[in-house]
Amino acid sequence: MSASLASVVDWSGLLDVAWVSLSAGIGVTAAFALGILGATRAVDMRRSGNAIAAAAYTVLMLLAIVAVTGAVAFALLIMAG
Repeated sequence: MSASLASVVDWSGLLDVAWVSLSAGIGVTAAFALGILGATRAVDMRRSGNAIAAAAYTVLMLLAIVAVTGAVAFALLIMAG
């Protein structure tokens, strides 16, 4: 007896993996892009003498770095355990 494909594949689990990977991919990419934006704008603001804006963009960059690092660490923990 051969089982049909519908009974072998866990469609709910497959759908969960698809939406989680899509949202994580978009989220991590957006956080990384915000990090690049923060770094480049911080340099621009520092060069133009606007220290407050440079500090704000530096904070944005640091938060983005923490978010991306946390996402990578979380993914490694999920894969390992």
